[in-house]
Amino acid sequence: MAKSDLQFAGEFLVEECKLLTTKGLELDISALVENINIYEDIFSMTVSGDILFKDTNNLVLNAPIIGEEKLSLKIQTPQQSPKLHNDAETSVIDYVTTPLQVYKINTVTGAGDQALMVSLNFTTQEAFRNQISKISQSYKGDPADIVEKILRDQNYLDSTRKLFVEPTANHVKMVVPNKKPFMTIQHLCEISNSKEHKEAPSYLFYETTKGFHFRSIDGLCKEEPAMVYKENVPNQLSEKGTIDPVKNLETINSFSVLSTKDTIYNMSEGFYSSKLRVHDLYNKTVKDYDFNYLENFEKDTHTDGKSPIISKATDARTQKSLVEYPDTKLYVSTTSATKHFYESEDYPYQSDNLEKTLQRRKSRIRQLQRGIKLHINAPGNTYIEAGNIVELNIGASSVSTEEKLDKQLSGKHLVTTIRHEFNMGADPRHKLYLETVKDSLEEDFPSSGAQYSNSGSAERIDV
Repeated sequence: MAKSDLQFAGEFLVEECKLLTTKGLELDISALVENINIYEDIFSMTVSGDILFKDTNNLVLNAPIIGEEKLSLKIQTPQQSPKLHNDAETSVIDYVTTPLQVYKINTVTGAGDQALMVSLNFTTQEAFRNQISKISQSYKGDPADIVEKILRDQNYLDSTRKLFVEPTANHVKMVVPNKKPFMTIQHLCEISNSKEHKEAPSYLFYETTKGFHFRSIDGLCKEEPAMVYKENVPNQLSEKGTIDPVKNLETINSFSVLSTKDTIYNMSEGFYSSKLRVHDLYNKTVKDYDFNYLENFEKDTHTDGKSPIISKATDARTQKSLVEYPDTKLYVSTTSATKHFYESEDYPYQSDNLEKTLQRRKSRIRQLQRGIKLHINAPGNTYIEAGNIVELNIGASSVSTEEKLDKQLSGKHLVTTIRHEFNMGADPRHKLYLETVKDSLEEDFPSSGAQYSNSGSAERIDV
């Protein structure tokens, strides 16, 4: 089906939806589909989803459908404006040349005398290949190059999907001892430093409908907003006075603030501070490395603003802030001075490098998981993807301020998860369910500290 002008926000075109069965059949089920969900998550290595269709010919039995099929799927948003990056590369979800893998028949229920409702779960073929392959070999070089080798290797993931790579600053030499490909890539994420962002150790490997990404959190945060969303501005008009569907794509239908503030949990997980104790086996030494979130804050690239999402206030009793308790999270590791085992003076590969990666990375990920998070429902478009930056304009809800926007909630957010929902019922419409986070603010929180008196009597009572 060719592209057409966008008629309303959330309009979509299903250009192909076929089940490729183990019997060699191609079943066009596009006219039978009731609902499709596609999930993306920057903390998940592959895309997943589910499809619901009305089976009027008992395809489950006759085809048969056994949970081992491929799904050839192509969906796009009709003609969009230039500011929504409309082109064949970015505005389409295309799994025709690389079909999705059906792996589960989720439910089969009756839908009248002559039909069944069938729900199938699917993921990408790389997720399936990861389950059936193990790596037992050595690698050396840039982590980004090693990730690409694993992704393209026909013995492992054998992927032809696009790979978006952020250059790494370090060189590694590693032996993979019978590990699955994704586990190996996860290890590379944990030991990699960014070449472009002050050696940030915050690499993630994840898949969206546009391809795979090996990028740092800092690299994602520096991007310009892919969309600007406004709260409760329905039926925006064009210059001609008619409803503008492109402008309505930028309207937030509803949102909620997710509860993430838990100071004690954050302290125990190394968000604010931590200690790394390294035992050097060769030199027989022990060295401690203390991490401080506030001291490290300016080294990282954040979503919005220049201020941290905690206060700098000190406790009246201890005269310390939240970041001055490194013993709340202790990491212990061993290492060896690898340069002593190399003939030249300049050893070209790093060792485990934990003092430059572990604590800063753990805190960085916690900043996303425990930052200012929103759940947003918006009209769908096939351009937006997990890992994008979006700008949110959320109105101030307090009568005690003259500000039009909520300073904490508004601003640039990183999209961490997306659910694309395509409904084909009486009102066919594409909806987006986004989870977004911001890990910084425009202004500091008050830092004078809560004043209190701890003068109660410490009395013992025997009972």
